[in-house]
Order: sequence, then structure tokens, then C-alpha cells
Amino acid sequence: MTACMPIRAAKRFQNYQDRLAAGQEPVPNAEMLRQWLVENADTFSPVLEWDLKTCAKIVYDFSATGDVVIGGTSDPARQTEIMWQQLAKANAPVGVGRYREDRICYQSDQFKNDGEARSQHLGIDLFAPASTPVFAPLDGVVHSFADNNLHLDYGPTIILQHQPEDGVMFYTLYGHLSRDSLDGLYKGKEFSAGEILCRFGDFPINGDWIPHLHFQVIFDMLGREGDYFGAAKPSEWDIWASICPDPNLILQMSENVVATREGV
Repeated sequence: MTACMPIRAAKRFQNYQDRLAAGQEPVPNAEMLRQWLVENADTFSPVLEWDLKTCAKIVYDFSATGDVVIGGTSDPARQTEIMWQQLAKANAPVGVGRYREDRICYQSDQFKNDGEARSQHLGIDLFAPASTPVFAPLDGVVHSFADNNLHLDYGPTIILQHQPEDGVMFYTLYGHLSRDSLDGLYKGKEFSAGEILCRFGDFPINGDWIPHLHFQVIFDMLGREGDYFGAAKPSEWDIWASICPDPNLILQMSENVVATREGV
């Protein structure tokens, strides 16, 4: 999740900044794409084996004011043990990490450039045991994939490209996977809605996190392959929210899984 950006993409990002400054939506077709996701929500397949619309879950707070710790220098084995105990007590198969949350675990130098941490979460996290299968939510092809094997990075990662109709194209990212999730992949490989795409990875392969899926929707890949920004600078949030909308447009959980700008 490095901060560099190809020159053409950097110019496009500057255009998004200029549009925002002029009071416009940063990504010109973002509203159309969001509306398409809303209008077609009933056609999406579940990403996990549990129905996220109705199953019990715990929505966690990983902000500076939260009482749960992930990442950083903490022990992922101990973190995992604690979370699994909490989920079992709640009879909940899934834990959830929120979109737009300003996270304390992203305050290290690894997530900083120009002195500001990329701390505001651009995806939704779904916590469940390692090897949990992940299903494609709609038809797509493999755009790119990589093993981002730095500490606290994505680990094995897959990005799908979706073009369900003319004029509609976007991407979904799946991070913190098992290494064998990348076996047999190639650019352009097709996946149908509901087909098993990959599986949750375990620490340390998954970047040394509690086993979970980082799920993200992307409207502009900004020239990147196999990796993408998973968190944004708070000062640039309005631009990134246009590039990477709320993933719950696809997941459709009934709980509030979007943090406020204040992080709560």
C-alpha cells in the first residue's frame, strides 16, 4: 500500500482535486456508478457463506477512541484469540471493520507521506477464521493480483474488474488472502457471480493480521496493479470517497458500518 502513483494517474488525481475545489464530484462518473450499484443491489451474490444482510455480527471500533486493538506491534495470535472469544459469546460468525474509520493502527511511518498518515479506511473488513471461502459478488475478470508480503500490508491480493454493461466499469479488491488463493490465476481469468474466488489467509501470510477479508470497491485503479491504497489521508477523504465508495453498496449489511468523520 505504498503511496507512489504513476505520472498519468497523478495528473488524473490532480484533476480530481481541481474538480473538488470547484464544487464538483471528484470522479466525473462516480454518481452514475454508485447509482448503478444501488439499482442492481438485488442481483449481487453474497461474498461469504453467511448472509451478511441478516446474520449476527459484531461491528468493531478500531479508532483511537475504540477499545479493540489490531495491527501495529500487537500480537496477532492474541488479538485473534480475543476476537474469536467475543464472536463466539455473541453467537456471531462475522466481525466487521468499518468504512471511513480513522484507525490508530495506521499511524506508523509505513502509512505516512508528507507527514500525514493514510489512516482513514477505504474498505470494509470481514473477520472470520482462516480458509473461509470468498465468493465473487458479480461476474468479473482478474484485473491483477500480487503477494504484498510486507508486514501490515495486504498479503496475497486479488483485484477483479467488472463491466456488467456498456458504460459501467469498476473494480473490487480482496486483500489478506491465503497464498494458495493466487494459484492458477492469470489476467483476464473469468469468475461468475457466486463462484469461489479465494480464501481468507492466516497470519503471518496475510500481512500479520487477524484473519479477515479487506473488501474494497474502486472506480479508478490509478494505474496500479495487484495493490491499491487501502486507507486515505483524512485531508483527502472527499476525493478518495469518490474513487472508493462505501463497499456496503455491495455487501448490504443492515448495521451501520460507516464511521462518522469524527471516527465514531
